[in-house]
Amino acid sequence: MMRSMWSGVAGLKTHQLEMDVIGNNIANVNSTSYKSQATGFSDVLYQTIKPGTGAGETLATTNTAQVGFGAKMSSILTNITKQGSAVLTDNVLDLMITGDSFFCIDPDISDAEVNFSRDGSFTIDANGDLVTQNSGYYVMGVMGDVTIGDNPTLSNLRVINRNTERISYDAQGNQITYQVDAMPGAATTAAYFKGNIDSDDPNLENGKTLTIETYGSDGKVYTLKFNLTGDENDDGTFKLTLSSVLDENSKKVAFDTATEIELEYDAHSGKLQFINGLPVESVTFTITGDASVVGPLNIDFSSTSNYAGDAWSHSSSIYGYKGDKEGQNMGYPEGELVGISFGTDGSVFGRYSNGQTVKKAQIVVAEFNNAMGLEKVGDNLYAASLNSGVPMYMDITSDGGYMSSGVLEGSNVDLAKEFTDMITTQRGFQANSKVITTSDEMLQLLKSLKR
Repeated sequence: MMRSMWSGVAGLKTHQLEMDVIGNNIANVNSTSYKSQATGFSDVLYQTIKPGTGAGETLATTNTAQVGFGAKMSSILTNITKQGSAVLTDNVLDLMITGDSFFCIDPDISDAEVNFSRDGSFTIDANGDLVTQNSGYYVMGVMGDVTIGDNPTLSNLRVINRNTERISYDAQGNQITYQVDAMPGAATTAAYFKGNIDSDDPNLENGKTLTIETYGSDGKVYTLKFNLTGDENDDGTFKLTLSSVLDENSKKVAFDTATEIELEYDAHSGKLQFINGLPVESVTFTITGDASVVGPLNIDFSSTSNYAGDAWSHSSSIYGYKGDKEGQNMGYPEGELVGISFGTDGSVFGRYSNGQTVKKAQIVVAEFNNAMGLEKVGDNLYAASLNSGVPMYMDITSDGGYMSSGVLEGSNVDLAKEFTDMITTQRGFQANSKVITTSDEMLQLLKSLKR
């Protein structure tokens, strides 16, 4: 009689635990990247009432007769492999993983413990580090434009590096000093001239002015002014000399020497033949003195020609351009960070006011041989366990996964299933309670026999 009562008690406990799991699932129905859990039951100890027997000469076999002592909670499984639905946020710092990977999160940068999460709701803290929005934990990866190899060394991702001091003034004229993320400018290293030189152009007598706007090694804008003159004794020969260098305020910058350029064209075809007596199409142009911040420049003349102009008006159409003919090596000025963006491989890009985009870092993800063996530790975090195996750090695209910016992964809780499980759990709990009350009634009847 007591066995049935204790079986009922065991049934009540297991169904109560299942209800706890269901309640937790429903409570987290809107938790970012939450993975639902499911319970598993198993039977417990059995008492053998009658052992089984083998076949004899006159009797057949008999089965073992056993009475059980109820049920127990055998497992609580986390449905970690089911992808949650995408939730559009339009916040560039929100990231969603598609695939089996996890973000690497470090709650304390001073130790080597790393947790793992599917929650990609990130923000940037006062130091410029990429951190989790809810707890301020560090998102881990590698810095710079590098390739993630095997077993990369993880570090916190400082996506805003406030390395340059700026000064401004408030409405009352008080000075305010602050730090910005700035990148230095890059000098223009190439230029080219394009167009036709007309030998009869009257402007060539005193020198036709040609200009090229460039960036110096200090990231500032400089304008090079050249004089193009013809050779009185040879209609196909021209000289290009630097006349002045102007800074961004149109003030002259002194220079000592500058490369002189002599161009020679074929008298019949009008095509360029020689530069400074050599059969080349470009020349390295250098300047000395204060203006040496400009250059050296590789100036290409392959797109120039020497043809006669219109019979009524003779003019040259040659102009100078910074950069090469493919639009490269144009240089750029100093710029300040104006925005952050993410690539599908977890790369973090910084956009600067000078039009440049720089890869600052890349988020590293982790995978496990048995992700269902991870241990939940709260705050949407998991910890590796003996059953999950060690984390394998990698580039997310190495297994076909990718990240999406402006999107978060929602919970994978199925409310229809949870409500159905809630009904069956309630019925199971009620049935087990009936076992206890019925057993109690039977004990009462047994007790009344002595009256």
